[in-house]
Amino acid sequence: MRLLFVFMLISLFASGQQQAEQKLAYQYYINGEYDKAISIYEELNKERFSIAYYIPYFGSLLKTEQYKQAEGLAKKVSKIYPNSLSYQLEVGLVQQKSGYIKKADRTFKKIFKNLTGQQSQAINLANTFSRYEMYSDALRVYLLSEKLNINSNFGTQKAQLYAHLGKMDLMIVEYLDELKRNSKKKKIVFTKIQLFLNNDGIKSEFNYQLVKKKLLPFVREEKARTDFSDLLIWLFMQNEQYEMAFIQAKSLDKRTDSDGEGVFDLAETFLDKQYYDLAIDAYEYVIEKGENNFLFIKANINRLYAKTKILNSTNQDLNVLDDEYKKLISLLGETRNTVLLLSNYAHFKAFYLHDLLSAEAILLSAMDVVGIDEYDLAECKLEYADVQLLLGNIWESLLYYSQVEKDFKENPIGHQAKLRRAKIAYYQGDFDWAQAQLGTLKASTSKLIANDAMDLSLLIIDNLNLDTSSIAMHMFAAADLLFYQQNYEKAITKYDSVITIFPGHTLSDEIYMRKAEIYMQLNNTEMVLKMYDKIVTDWNFDILADDALYSMAKLYDRILINPEKAMDLYEKILLEHSSSIFVAEARKRFRSLRGDNLNEKNDNL
Repeated sequence: MRLLFVFMLISLFASGQQQAEQKLAYQYYINGEYDKAISIYEELNKERFSIAYYIPYFGSLLKTEQYKQAEGLAKKVSKIYPNSLSYQLEVGLVQQKSGYIKKADRTFKKIFKNLTGQQSQAINLANTFSRYEMYSDALRVYLLSEKLNINSNFGTQKAQLYAHLGKMDLMIVEYLDELKRNSKKKKIVFTKIQLFLNNDGIKSEFNYQLVKKKLLPFVREEKARTDFSDLLIWLFMQNEQYEMAFIQAKSLDKRTDSDGEGVFDLAETFLDKQYYDLAIDAYEYVIEKGENNFLFIKANINRLYAKTKILNSTNQDLNVLDDEYKKLISLLGETRNTVLLLSNYAHFKAFYLHDLLSAEAILLSAMDVVGIDEYDLAECKLEYADVQLLLGNIWESLLYYSQVEKDFKENPIGHQAKLRRAKIAYYQGDFDWAQAQLGTLKASTSKLIANDAMDLSLLIIDNLNLDTSSIAMHMFAAADLLFYQQNYEKAITKYDSVITIFPGHTLSDEIYMRKAEIYMQLNNTEMVLKMYDKIVTDWNFDILADDALYSMAKLYDRILINPEKAMDLYEKILLEHSSSIFVAEARKRFRSLRGDNLNEKNDNL
């Protein structure tokens, strides 16, 4: 018994020693130290051959061009596993590399002759071919196996091989055929096409057009299923062709006699991306489904919200929109489902009609709605705090912001409350406390909140770097509060006083940008352009120069409808501000206004 125990200990020790040596040899192989790896594998092979280290051993022999030894090893293994064509393939590979081409061809022919169509056999063999970058042969394995076994299908594998071979059109078709065969592969197919469209981070119009070209026939043939129509809508959205996506979504909704949910989802995206006109059209389509549709209330609420957001650019009659709000509230009632409508209406009353007392009353009524959702209540509290700030009731405003921050500490709405508290500190000139709050908000999960926190933080840091700048910063912050409170005349006077008292101050470009925003609110386009031009001319070296250029270009492009002037400004961004975040959109609009055929590759502007 004792001898048996000793024998077991010796066996365990030997096994452990062998595993350690295998691990070391493999590390040499990974590091490209093939000769060192081979010396260990040779010793291991003398003791007892193991298939566990065959691949790195064989690979090391190939890398060091020891073809005779490699062929011997492959033949040895192929005899141990005679039913595995992969090892026979590697015999042929060594023969080919050794210069015995005819001999290698006979070996390969024998391999293909022995194909059975079995799925595991095909995958193992094709993977071995791929390992040695023999992609055409790997593809041939799959094609022959599919002929031999009609139940076998290797769509995704073939698609990957077509990609390696540079045949992207065939790759796309394979993925689409795979989706046609199995709708459960939808997520995989979408992911693969997304990778192709991403093109390693470089947007390719060619890639987009190729996918669209290959996809359209599948869409036309589609009847009961919607996978390809969904893919086309998704494709349009990826390429920011929102109108095309909307048209296709409506067509699909009508064909399937659906409830408009797909169109509603697009409307939400349009709203987020500030394509308000398109969002309104999409919501109206859903509303037409009738009051019994489960999206009727949400679509109505969001439609009015979108109409409110475009007021400054459309010069709509505020009283008309006010009547629409009243009619909708009358229709839907004041319930837990319409709290957001009431909150939006209060915002409209406060920030557009400047009826602060009515806004306050609406919000107080909304917060008293029976069964109100806690998140909706928090939204109302934020809006109520905003109204109090407009009224000048700063402490009341801080109280409500603090309540929301406390109740939703780890939620974006809590972060939003914290940001607004920081802004009040900024308005009051308590820059140190504001910075402390902004520092934590830079890591917010909400990108918008994090960016806003970063912008305000940088504003404070960049303009508190001189002994005298603290005074200017206090004046500027006070002007920002007047701006927020929509006391535009006093805000402009305050901003101008900073420029007068501190000529050439680093806040100057910020002041002109603020004044441009005010004049935009007042629909004074001439003064808006004058402010932007002031930044571009006198402060072209500063951080807001490209921002002002892009804003001017958009104004000429979308509101003044002066494509020639817009093109000049977009081009200026491309030529003088090549690192700007606006370059991609500027190039796109420049090409569009120039009348380029974007279906063709254009490497110039």
